[in-house]
Amino acid sequence: FCMVRYLPLSEVGLPVELYFFSSVTTWVDYEKILADVMDHVLAVIPEFDLRVFQVPSGYDFGKRFS
Repeated sequence: FCMVRYLPLSEVGLPVELYFFSSVTTWVDYEKILADVMDHVLAVIPEFDLRVFQVPSGYDFGKRFS
C-alpha cells in the first residue's frame, strides 16, 4: 500500500511525501525494499519534467579543505 501527500507549496517548489507500507518485518529486507522504491522514484522523476531539490543547510558550505 502507498500514499502520496502534497505539502504546502513554497518558493522552492511543491514538497511531496511518499508513504509505503509493507508486511516485511526483517530490517535488512525492509531496507532493500526502501532502496528499490527510492531508486524507482528517482529514476522516473525526469520522465515528468520534474527535478529533485534540497536546500543547502549552510553546513554544506563549511570548511571543506581544513
